[in-house]
Amino acid sequence: KIRFKMKDQKKILFIIDHLKGGGAEIMTLNLAKKLQERGYEIHILLLENHNNFKNRTESFYLYNLDTPSGFVGGKLLIDKPLNQETIKRLNSLILEIKPSNIIITIWYAFLILPYIKHENILTWFQADLLPPSKKTYNPIKFLRNHYKNIIFKRKFISLFSNKKIITLNQDLKEKYASLLNNPDIQVIPNGIPQPLDLSSLEKEWDICFVGRLSPSKQVEHAIIAFSNSILTGRMVIVGEGPRRSKLEKLSRKQGILDRIDFIGWVNNTETYIKKSKLLILPSLTEGYPLVIGESLQNKTPVIAYNCSEGVASQFYTDDMKRGLVQLNDIHALELAMNDLIKEPYSIPEDIYLRYSLDTMADRFIKLLD
Repeated sequence: KIRFKMKDQKKILFIIDHLKGGGAEIMTLNLAKKLQERGYEIHILLLENHNNFKNRTESFYLYNLDTPSGFVGGKLLIDKPLNQETIKRLNSLILEIKPSNIIITIWYAFLILPYIKHENILTWFQADLLPPSKKTYNPIKFLRNHYKNIIFKRKFISLFSNKKIITLNQDLKEKYASLLNNPDIQVIPNGIPQPLDLSSLEKEWDICFVGRLSPSKQVEHAIIAFSNSILTGRMVIVGEGPRRSKLEKLSRKQGILDRIDFIGWVNNTETYIKKSKLLILPSLTEGYPLVIGESLQNKTPVIAYNCSEGVASQFYTDDMKRGLVQLNDIHALELAMNDLIKEPYSIPEDIYLRYSLDTMADRFIKLLD
């Protein structure tokens, strides 16, 4: 495909883990497209050569760093040195592109910060890199977790001291500022495109979960609450991840496997949201999850754990707060299901104004220029 370059066009290089699928990756592509519409030339460097969004990336320049096996995966904040060949390829690519700005985001891409030489780097946190420790009454596990936290915080400080940082909510800004003694931290909430088709669809599911099936999403809480609730319909789980087999076993144990549809990864999650009466997000930690805005814009109420300011701020009317549940309280999750399935809260007609992708892009451009 032929792409014409504008004279003196500024180039933005995004560096991310991969494009397998997920909210953070969709958010990255949304921002990249909006910046492209504003006249920027977009380059995207993947650490792993996986792209499930080929139709959305055709107008961008894509590259693959082909990092060694194991670099993307496992514990994040530990030493994972790159070999000299990969470092050379990374810096040669940056010299070739000559980007005016580099935006590093998602997870393991942050680990290449020490190897990059560029004066305009933005580190964009779409989630908390330092999630809370799991509680344990085992003294050995407690000491081990305490030691890990010390190691992780040291690595975090070494990576991000004196860096330009963008977070999704005020909680993360305050947390990272206290660790880094860094005044240059900006808060830019996620923006998402307004749905083009607002027509309603027949409801096939009572409850819908959309997201990666990973430990931090705690989908098992949703399954248990659904099992214990008064709901007699079906639940749909849209997404893939390492917890899928355990979630299927739990559903079987709860005796509701025949009432839960595990769909896997799909390109159009919006259809499943619109066909559901409620969307659920029982995460342990979140930055500013875009799936809440997507669901509300499609007139599907959301139930979520109050795990961050980025979640709580999206339930901004007294009526909507009926969907905001105390963190890790499965019984409260069940009661919220029972309540909202009978009497959903009212979603304001101008909800889309709170999720303007243009406003988000404007705030990024101020930092880029």
